[in-house]
Amino acid sequence: MRHLRLMMINSKLKSIIYSRKIRKALNNKVSSDRSFSGKVGLIIDAENFEKTKRLFELYKDLGIDKKDLSIVVCGSKDEFPENSDFKILDLKEITVSGEFKSETIRGFARDRYDFLICHFSEKSQAGSLLAAVTNAGIKVGNHPDEYGIYDVEVFSNSLEDFQQEVIKYYRILK
Repeated sequence: MRHLRLMMINSKLKSIIYSRKIRKALNNKVSSDRSFSGKVGLIIDAENFEKTKRLFELYKDLGIDKKDLSIVVCGSKDEFPENSDFKILDLKEITVSGEFKSETIRGFARDRYDFLICHFSEKSQAGSLLAAVTNAGIKVGNHPDEYGIYDVEVFSNSLEDFQQEVIKYYRILK
């Protein structure tokens, strides 16, 4: 019972720390270089993976090379094969202070993207944390945007509508 209480306290503490880290990252956001890199980042969560993995093909509709789409899935590494063609942000690889242990994930956040596309549940604080610290010219994501991370927030529960809105804004803002 004591272990369960400690886990609950630890979870609440992490949530508070992550929220602060997200807000700090957004407050410290500097005006990024507006030169075109041709790269797009995509962050989704494992919760609705079978449905949202269709976004992996988004590069075709955006008219970019597959190599210019970098994908992160927020979920347990145990859920996916090791040779996946995407990066995995495992919750176990985020420190209590909100730092990413994985060099792969830190590299994703440092890379410069013209467009960062986020589609995850509001419970995905790891996704919000990564989106907040990732270097991107324009950040587009699904509703609700609790922290004000996105430049464009898409208000639709339909993945098809979300995808069409992303394509529309990509073409307009590119």
